[in-house]
Amino acid sequence: MNQLSYEQQQRMCNQEVLQIENQQDELVNERRKIKSAILELESDLQRGFQQVSVLNDELVNQGNTKNLRRMQKNDEYLQVFQQSLRDSGEQFESAYNKAINRLDDEREALYKKRSEIPWD
Repeated sequence: MNQLSYEQQQRMCNQEVLQIENQQDELVNERRKIKSAILELESDLQRGFQQVSVLNDELVNQGNTKNLRRMQKNDEYLQVFQQSLRDSGEQFESAYNKAINRLDDEREALYKKRSEIPWD
């Protein structure tokens, strides 16, 4: 059976390490995009609720007291949505960190494997 040469084994390990590093780079880029999207969503959400609040304030000031209850409900909705976004962000960070740690472990295992390749 043909054994791979030292150089071939080194090259294979280096390619595998490069693949893992590329996966890590992709994760970092995706993380940045997702965090940006979450921040934008949160900002849009706050802006929308502020607009609704301003409209409700105007109606209450005009004597429409039914909107006072709507204002309170809207404030509750805003808090629920913000908490949901925070929870989602934390879950995302946790999943991201697990993926990065898994890739780090794989890369370290490849480094170890590469250092143990016997010389011809």
